[in-house]
Amino acid sequence: MLITLQSILKCLNIKLKMFSFDIISGELSEVGMKSGLFMSVILSICLLGCYSPQRRKKADAKGPSDLFTLSAVCPARADEDTLRRQSVSEMRESRKIPSVDFEFDSIVLVPSSYEVLNKVADIMTSNDKFKLIIEGHTDEVGSNEYNDWLSKARSNAIKSYLVSRGVLPDSIKTYGFGKRKPLVKGDSPAVRACNRRVEFVLTIRDWGTVY
Repeated sequence: MLITLQSILKCLNIKLKMFSFDIISGELSEVGMKSGLFMSVILSICLLGCYSPQRRKKADAKGPSDLFTLSAVCPARADEDTLRRQSVSEMRESRKIPSVDFEFDSIVLVPSSYEVLNKVADIMTSNDKFKLIIEGHTDEVGSNEYNDWLSKARSNAIKSYLVSRGVLPDSIKTYGFGKRKPLVKGDSPAVRACNRRVEFVLTIRDWGTVY
């Protein structure tokens, strides 16, 4: 933290007097040295007084106000934190499954995603009438061809994990829509985060009547 001389003087509400300096000897006079010692003590006190914990708290508190919150630009995903906290029975009842996350530009799931997918697997294996549609979506970065591949590959990665947990392969269908179905238009980091997602549709309808 930089504190200017002007802010120090403002804090002290005093004005400096010029030190007495001997031009010929190039040394401070006795009056100048006393004044310098006096000002050193005063400036030290001022530094302690002007830099208070309360002011630091205010400065630190300004940071989070600039942070992006998903719900601010993406109302359609505002309830995802609540959905992640659902129990298996609550998720089965609501049939609402939150999006899961992958490593950047990858088909590797991040560890936090497995908690959601394990609940989905429990639901699917509890009733063989359940069917699951997995739809992958990307942001605007990259070509259509690459994003179509990435979104489909991510959907397939989720299916593979669910099958490894005992879910019947025929009960899952996967799609990759790339960047063709954005939730929000734009190219800011916040908008891109909103559009990167995996959507789940949980149903007991026959495949012929779903799509």
